[in-house]
Amino acid sequence: MPTLSRDDLLMVVKATMATVIAWFVADRVMGSATPFYAPLAALLVVDRTVARSLGQSVRRILAVGLGMALAWLVGTTLGLHWWSMGIVILGALVLGRWHRLGDSGIQVPSMALLSLLTAGGTDEEFTGITMLETLVGGMIGVAVNVLVFAPLHVQAPRERVLDYSRRVRALLDEVADGLRGEWGKDSVDAWRAAADSLHEKAPGVLDLIELGRESQRFNPRDELHKLEPAWDGYRETVDGLRRATWHVSGLVRTLGDNLDHPARAAPSQDFLDGIASVLSEVAAAFDDFGVDGALESVGSRLDGVERRLDELTTLLHETPLEDPRAWPEHGALLHDCTRLVADLRSVAGGAVIPPTD
Repeated sequence: MPTLSRDDLLMVVKATMATVIAWFVADRVMGSATPFYAPLAALLVVDRTVARSLGQSVRRILAVGLGMALAWLVGTTLGLHWWSMGIVILGALVLGRWHRLGDSGIQVPSMALLSLLTAGGTDEEFTGITMLETLVGGMIGVAVNVLVFAPLHVQAPRERVLDYSRRVRALLDEVADGLRGEWGKDSVDAWRAAADSLHEKAPGVLDLIELGRESQRFNPRDELHKLEPAWDGYRETVDGLRRATWHVSGLVRTLGDNLDHPARAAPSQDFLDGIASVLSEVAAAFDDFGVDGALESVGSRLDGVERRLDELTTLLHETPLEDPRAWPEHGALLHDCTRLVADLRSVAGGAVIPPTD
């Protein structure tokens, strides 16, 4: 049996409630002979945010209206024939691809076909009742989603951003510590896999941030709590850290290339110690994201990192390499670190790491 999160379980319960209430209203209050459209509409509009429920409700009602209106128009003017049905379905399929209808676009040909088969497309009462039931069902679905613990996704995005920043920092510290000691192919492979994994996880974190931002729209619980998460700052943080993982991945790939050529001299320990100190200082700069004066404090740290990179460049120029063929690898390491610093500096003013409280 699949395991449901608390949010998923709540959404299942609310969808069930909305469906049952909509069926009761259509059957007992409206006296519908086929109380089908209201519960279906209610079921389909309960979504992860109030804004999505409202949008889904509007799109579904519009799709039903377009499908039935098209069937009525063709049915009353041309009558029901095999060729007129072809005209209706062709037009409905084209309308259903309208991007603003989204997933509800499939309802246009479905409702057009249903209208033709049950009422020949000419029964105005059937068309009106069906659209009214759909409208009522959509309103019930939205009302249930709003009134019964309106979904407010604020804590989960904050936790994911905080966890992501911790993981990126841990990777930088791990690579820095490794370069100061013993490292080899297994270490490089592990660092590269971790960097690639973090890079791939970033879009999921960004999607969760947008879900949190969206969940506050039209949400009465948000009006009650008056929460003000720094959504833009969280996005800047994840964007900056994602680019950082890309540069770390490039750096460890360069180290791996060196290992693939055992006859070529490896970078000196002094040079690797310098690269390690750069990574450690960059990781420490994450602590200043979002604090008062972040641009100045992060900038100050990165100024020091750039001075260290200048020292490494001077060391590289003044110290002859045992193997001149190793020049590209040294340059690649410096280049990745330089790009890493530049990317973090570009987001320093807006990036925010959520507080732990």
